[in-house]
Amino acid sequence: MVSGASPSRRGASTRIATVLLQLAVSLGLVVALVFIVDWQGVHHAARALSAGGLVGVIALNFLAQAALIWRWRALLETVGVRESLARSWRTVFAGLFINNFMPGTLGSDGLRILLMARACGSAPVAIGAIAYERAMQVAIYVGLVALAALWPMDWLRPWLQLLVIAAGACAILALLLLLKWLGGRKISPAPPGASLVARGWAFLGAMLAETGRMQVRLRRHRRAQLLFALSSLVNVVLVIAAVMVTLHDMGQAVALPAVVFALGIAMIASGLPISFGGIGVYEGALVLFLGLSGVPAEAGLLVALVGRACGVLNSLVGLPSALMLWRERGLAG
Repeated sequence: MVSGASPSRRGASTRIATVLLQLAVSLGLVVALVFIVDWQGVHHAARALSAGGLVGVIALNFLAQAALIWRWRALLETVGVRESLARSWRTVFAGLFINNFMPGTLGSDGLRILLMARACGSAPVAIGAIAYERAMQVAIYVGLVALAALWPMDWLRPWLQLLVIAAGACAILALLLLLKWLGGRKISPAPPGASLVARGWAFLGAMLAETGRMQVRLRRHRRAQLLFALSSLVNVVLVIAAVMVTLHDMGQAVALPAVVFALGIAMIASGLPISFGGIGVYEGALVLFLGLSGVPAEAGLLVALVGRACGVLNSLVGLPSALMLWRERGLAG
């Protein structure tokens, strides 16, 4: 008799339960927005958008996505892998296409981990590199939120202002210290014949250690370090610019610090694994925090919808790349 479900079945059940929970959160937030927002107001705000403004937002969003190519190349350089610019383009845009049109367990990060692991010969190194990239992206937005909080906002009380700044600074410092500590760990591989649990713990330890070692690798590769920092900065600046253009096109005068604060919170919240692709969380956070700065809920929701629509539209560029990678690497199986 079988006393319990196999590990693979338990893992599949856990993944299904997680996805269902994420869908429930996203659906709940979307339903809440449907009832909160005046859709006539959304229609009125949409009519205020100009064709030129939309083209500008699409272009800014595309350039923000394209900046990720150089960040990917910086990661590759730190692990000793070099590839053509065309190849990097295919990898990044194929990942963006998969994220938007082929929901599943692979996704952009999964695709890049798979390709990097094959190129450098180590899955823990590849996972550590992508995890480090994600951690730094969050750190950038946390830093921007703390920086934006330095500017006075009508709704941001002095005690809350100090709390946001202190929390942001402590979070970034804690992350850097954690990465430094992880980078100094030496993880021994699981011995031959070890149990599945022991091999899993050893792999997890190696992955975390490699995440920490990315800081050391970037310091040793100054060119890659500069490329990583500049491409990350360009990506964030272009995303902020796209939101500013959308608000300006709708006639909403919002100070740059307020936009940075709202967008930073939305990006951090949508990156948490509590919803399906950040749907609902991103929109709700933008509506809430732009609303605190005087932007009507209808205009705030439209900003979020325009940004998401531009991302989906631009990711269509990755369709040929995704098909090419599927043929080359046999990822379809």
